[in-house]
Amino acid sequence: MQTPTRPHTSQPSHTPPIGYHPGKVRENNVITYIEHHLRNHPDRTAIRWVEREVSAAFDGDHTRPFPTGEISYAQLEQLIFQTAKGLEQLGIGEGDRVIIFLPMGVGLYTAMFAVQTLGAIAVFLDSWARRKHLGASARCVRPKAMVSFKQAFELIEGIEGFEDLAVRVVAGDCEGVRHDARLEELVFTSGRAEVCPVHSEQTALITFTTGSSGTPKGANRTHRFLSAQHRALDKVIPYEPGDVDLPAFPIFSLNNLAAGVTTVIPAVNLAAPSPRDPAALTCQILHDNVSCTTLSPSMLVGVARYCAEHDVALTGLRRIVTGGAPISRDNVRDMLAVAPNAELWVLYGSTEVEPMAHIEGHTMLALETDPDPEIVEQGVNVGRIDPALDYKFIRIVRGPIDLSETGWEALELPRGEVGEFIVTGDHVCRDYYNNPEAFRRSKILDTDGRVWHRTGDLARLDERGDLWIVGRIHNVIERAGRYLFPVPAEVILHAIEGVQRGAFLGLSDEELGERTAVVVQPAPQADLDRIEREVLRRFEKNRIPVDALYFVDAIPMDPRHHSKVEYDALRRQLLEQGATDRLAERRR
Repeated sequence: MQTPTRPHTSQPSHTPPIGYHPGKVRENNVITYIEHHLRNHPDRTAIRWVEREVSAAFDGDHTRPFPTGEISYAQLEQLIFQTAKGLEQLGIGEGDRVIIFLPMGVGLYTAMFAVQTLGAIAVFLDSWARRKHLGASARCVRPKAMVSFKQAFELIEGIEGFEDLAVRVVAGDCEGVRHDARLEELVFTSGRAEVCPVHSEQTALITFTTGSSGTPKGANRTHRFLSAQHRALDKVIPYEPGDVDLPAFPIFSLNNLAAGVTTVIPAVNLAAPSPRDPAALTCQILHDNVSCTTLSPSMLVGVARYCAEHDVALTGLRRIVTGGAPISRDNVRDMLAVAPNAELWVLYGSTEVEPMAHIEGHTMLALETDPDPEIVEQGVNVGRIDPALDYKFIRIVRGPIDLSETGWEALELPRGEVGEFIVTGDHVCRDYYNNPEAFRRSKILDTDGRVWHRTGDLARLDERGDLWIVGRIHNVIERAGRYLFPVPAEVILHAIEGVQRGAFLGLSDEELGERTAVVVQPAPQADLDRIEREVLRRFEKNRIPVDALYFVDAIPMDPRHHSKVEYDALRRQLLEQGATDRLAERRR
């Protein structure tokens, strides 16, 4: 199946796209996407949502629709420009950094677009962020203002970086907390703010990613970058005028609003996944006429399982998008079984580059595999690399790379060999806000002035031109001179009955360098002896050595997608809690 493409329609073909105009002009400000939709379809629903109290009380019955609220593009535009006027009266202007720490909803997008209207910089923090993330982010951006809930303002007291916070805007209850305005009142400010002219490379948005080091890095998203990213996504996953999209990623909704489609806010708490989430998402897909959805792999697996168990067919879905962590053929097959009319696009990307590659689910399933279902592929096929990107595969280098010292010749690998995947292009984020050290670690500046992003992913190209991800540089296991990768091992684990979650990692070993450890979070009442036998049998069949085997109550997962193992945290957990190696016990 070929990638769907269509011309970008947000601007006439004879004029530069938003964010690409020379000089300092209002047409570079990404807020003008909203103005475009106001002219073309003011009455179309922009956002539909379920009140938090209603979603919190959900009883798990997908057959009863949620009561919802909604606003049109005309109403959203009015909220944005009146809120911007209120922020302007509070002293917010061009270049000011404004932390926006709100859950996915109308308040988040109103505040974010209002800040960008003024030429100020919206600093987005995920709803799962905790005190240490708030502090690190504040020290990086030195915010002038913050828009958040009462609890967040109580949380930041005494944190370095917030000492000079001049403007405090509280959403919801503000009793007992110092503040300058309430968000609910700002939206009714009389008058409208003017769109601030900006240069294309002015920062519009800073989003924080923990990265492999665990230290928050602020991706510097300029107006031009946001526009380029929207255009790149629009080519891969174009929307139709009547589409209704349910995205599980807060920042992904910016693409929806730039495209002018209706966004349904998921009725789940993204910061605290619940066993009821699959039922809630299924309920919304069924009753809100959702035609497209973007789900994390863990959400996709949950929805597929829920629908199969309750005999639900999601026949209204025409497209499903997933990404953010590896996904197996079985996961794809299970989801397509309950959404028989849908395409399922697996997007490979990151905070800094989205998309980098993509593959459609039916294509993935049609590719030849070993006839023995227990033999796993050495990696995950993420499809064709986005044609707007230039790419290379380079040798494993664990520190910064300076081309003036090495040159490409010493780094590049031949086609087909496994190496770190690096990319450059228009929708590649060039740097990190106020963080030259992060640039040094994660970017390569070439002699032509192009910035290459180091993904940290080890990958290869196959004979078809598909990209295979085999692991992360910082998760590679070097055992007795051989590289081993978590991805194929974890695919094996997740196919074993009774394994709720599984991980494969390296532990320091004097003789081997690193020994391999399988860690299993078993399902309730699982037969541990049977799991152990299956692990050893299947790993031996796939020629993957197992030096240690642990059963644990919980495997720590990333707080953003709840789909990636936090390997460093798991290592600490094994050491600090004195976990028992079952294989070592049997050898005694």
